[in-house]
Amino acid sequence: MDMPNNDKNRVLIVDDEPGNIKILSNVLAGSYVMSVATNGKQALEIARVQLPDIVLLDMVMPEMDGIDVCRALKANPDTADIPVIFVTSMSDTINEERGLEAGAVDYISKPISPPIVKARVKIHIQNYLSKRFLENLLSSQTTNLDDAKEEAKSLLVFV
Repeated sequence: MDMPNNDKNRVLIVDDEPGNIKILSNVLAGSYVMSVATNGKQALEIARVQLPDIVLLDMVMPEMDGIDVCRALKANPDTADIPVIFVTSMSDTINEERGLEAGAVDYISKPISPPIVKARVKIHIQNYLSKRFLENLLSSQTTNLDDAKEEAKSLLVFV
């Protein structure tokens, strides 16, 4: 389920329960382009191809649970920086700690509060985009500096 719109940030919702996907989709509708996955393998493929700006991930899924999906995302250099928020009914502190240790940036317990979900998704996307902007700026500056060094070296050869 993709809604084409290039000027909105992309959210990947991963949950094996269609009702939970519908709730999150309705909460975020209009603000983001959404993709959905109903299992871990599908989530990893969509994330690799689409590079979403954030992943909302259920912890309890058959075959590959959310912890494994999160670890796999973090292990892949292409998806490692994408923020992951667990959205799960596992509301105990042990599972919250497990999720954060696996690389998630946040943890939301079900049943969700729509204003809280909206706020957390927004702030984590802003943080992610700011980090990407700064990294690109630094990379550009480093390239410019390297070019300037090479030019200076070539000028010194002719002196």
